[in-house]
Amino acid sequence: MSKRLYITIQAGEISEQTVEVAESATYEDLLDTLNINQETVLVLNGGNAVPLDGAINSDRLTILKVVTGG
Repeated sequence: MSKRLYITIQAGEISEQTVEVAESATYEDLLDTLNINQETVLVLNGGNAVPLDGAINSDRLTILKVVTGG
């Protein structure tokens, strides 16, 4: 069984997409599905960062690209 997620990706510009993942999927699994390097983003649920190894418990998430530099 799978569940549908509504994702907002903020990486300079904002894009939205819908993704289906397994019921047991973690945030890390979601990033793998989207081909996003987990070391370059934060996953937010209701504005709060979530642990990537945690089970997805919301159908609306934001992925925020982290910018670093020197």
